[in-house]
Amino acid sequence: MNESPEQVRRISFRDLLTIFFSKIHVFLGILITIVVVTLGVAFFTDPIYKVTGNILVKPLLEQSVKLMAPPATQMSTQPVRVQEITSEVSILQSPQLLSMVVKELDLTKEEKPKSLLSRAAIYLVDQGNKLMVALGLSVQPSPEDQAMSVLKKKLDIMPIALSNVIEISLTGKSPERITQIVNTLMRNYVEFHVSLYRAKGARDFYAAQAQLFAQSLKQAEGDLENFKKEWAIIDISTQNDANIELLRMLRENLALVQANISDRQTKVGVQKRNLARTGEVGAITKDMQSGILEELIREMGPLLVDRERIAALYQKSSLKYQTLNRQVQELQKGYHKQTKELLQGSALDLNGLNSYAAVLKKHIGEIERKSLLLSEKQVEYERLSRELKQQEKNYLLYLDKTEEARIEEQQDTSRAANVIVSSWGKVPSVPVFPKKLLMSFLSLVIGSLVGIAGAFTAYYLDHTVKTPVDIGRTCRSQVLTFIADQTQITPGGSSITTPGGKSATRILSHLSLESIPPSRPDGGGVPLWMAEPQRYPGILESFRSLKAHLQFLAKSRQPLVIQLTGANRHNGSSTAASNLALVLAWDLVDHRILLVDGNLTDPSAHQTFGLLQGPGLLNYLTEEIDLQQVLQPTMRPNLEVITIGKSATQILSPFDLLKFATFLEEVRSRYDFVLLDSAPILGSSDSFTISTKVDGVILVVEANHTRYETIISIENYLQDSAKVLGIVLNKRRFVIPKALYNII
Repeated sequence: MNESPEQVRRISFRDLLTIFFSKIHVFLGILITIVVVTLGVAFFTDPIYKVTGNILVKPLLEQSVKLMAPPATQMSTQPVRVQEITSEVSILQSPQLLSMVVKELDLTKEEKPKSLLSRAAIYLVDQGNKLMVALGLSVQPSPEDQAMSVLKKKLDIMPIALSNVIEISLTGKSPERITQIVNTLMRNYVEFHVSLYRAKGARDFYAAQAQLFAQSLKQAEGDLENFKKEWAIIDISTQNDANIELLRMLRENLALVQANISDRQTKVGVQKRNLARTGEVGAITKDMQSGILEELIREMGPLLVDRERIAALYQKSSLKYQTLNRQVQELQKGYHKQTKELLQGSALDLNGLNSYAAVLKKHIGEIERKSLLLSEKQVEYERLSRELKQQEKNYLLYLDKTEEARIEEQQDTSRAANVIVSSWGKVPSVPVFPKKLLMSFLSLVIGSLVGIAGAFTAYYLDHTVKTPVDIGRTCRSQVLTFIADQTQITPGGSSITTPGGKSATRILSHLSLESIPPSRPDGGGVPLWMAEPQRYPGILESFRSLKAHLQFLAKSRQPLVIQLTGANRHNGSSTAASNLALVLAWDLVDHRILLVDGNLTDPSAHQTFGLLQGPGLLNYLTEEIDLQQVLQPTMRPNLEVITIGKSATQILSPFDLLKFATFLEEVRSRYDFVLLDSAPILGSSDSFTISTKVDGVILVVEANHTRYETIISIENYLQDSAKVLGIVLNKRRFVIPKALYNII
């Protein structure tokens, strides 16, 4: 750069607007991105809730008065120190306490997010962790460790300034769950704190003893229960009484049965003896007779009497006697049958009674054996019962001792414990994130600020030249003029004054290229605005400014041969040469102007002016023809054009020929201004050759396209071999809107 610190120009508000509007696409891109991302997060992620609870750290009682428990007005306390509060914060974050909360609430099971965006984010994180583990860059923790790590990250534990209160905050997607976690943490913390600071004493001993006796009691109960099941014992005394009563009843029944057996045997023996001795009807005693037998005896008596009476009156062979005798025989036959059946039934009854008596004797024997066995097991049963009662007594004793020790310890703890929960967490109803309205507003504000910063950063990181000031600040050559971007030019539009004091085209809204009709006969080549200069006053003024520079140079050297070349391709050197030639022809009617197309890379003069491509410059340099044969007239009588032409022979560098020097001498003698269009200087050795043989070089650069490093390279490249007259800035854009530009 060629400016000293004293020469640094102050940046005006208009300059800031120029920077902003030149990179407004960067601003809009950043703003839209931030707003869209913010709104996506606000409307498509699960809401986050926050729960807060407070722990109060109280002053400790003096050791000398803690056990004495004097009245409150006489107690002295120790003030809470910062170290103590810091220690309590460390305890709240300890792995032991967090592990208790994780196990109690089973936090190893992660909540499933509701929104698709949250699920996608969690999926990407999980896949990233798996990839890290697969590559050996990380280790997969256990579910409990992972849950503890997540809980520790989400917990915000910090002391409140100028107080003895510790605030515990937790954020999450489920308000009920995070409230439960905070309250569980605080409850377990108080118990954990007391367990850390209290002295281990009688309670632990009694509790351990009670546990031992509880196990012994359980063993004794098991032994007694197994003994009862094995020997079918319920209550020995009751069972013995029941067995005695049952034996008495069975023996009474057995005596009755035996008496019945003896009586039945006696009766059956008597009947058998009677039947054996007499065999007559009526031998069976009445207590043994059945109803049928009695009926047979009643019917048989009269028949026997009638038969005796008939036998006395009639012969036994008589019919009447025989009839009565048959009747008597039939009745006797039935009588004997019934008697036989009756005796058989009595024998069966006797057998049944004997079987029943045997069963009773068997039952009596079994009960007697059981009673004897119960008497034998009663000693063992009583021993087990005594042992059970003793174990139960011991267990209850130590259980009472444990409770007494716990009460004493609790009383001591209540005097010594110095932390309490001053505020439990409540289930929140309003999420802390996202706050849609606030986020939308902040996204616009932050997006605008970041967008502005991005636009300014992009502007200063962009090394392309944009204004004449940029060229003057970074390059040695002066800016001869600038040509406004054709998309901002309206045919017939007036001009405005630029920040540098030069006249420029009116700043309009963006127009498409088709809105500017080409001023060329056949519509080919480059734009030829100066064919109708009254329609483009802004561009006319730019070229007249360039013409004024050339006229100033012509005062010291006449005629003047000027080369117009570009820094890069399509920078507009051909456009500048063609329109500058027309402006010179319009304004300097008493001067002869010549435009020479020496652009071997992209010749355009023949298309721009609607001329023949040949014969032209190459024909003149490689063939034996004179200058008049390659000159072609234009719409202006004082302007002639030499097109590129076609070479009959293949020549790598036609501008190194001696005839090119002859050509230059000849055109100098015939024309006042000779404009020679050439290819970009850095990409063509022919352009460099031309620059060493002309009176000066005008470098055409394109705004927002040509880097200032390129211009500096060209200046260094031509420093010792050619004279750079200045720079024409083409396609300069006036980015500030017209209404705003007029205000400032």
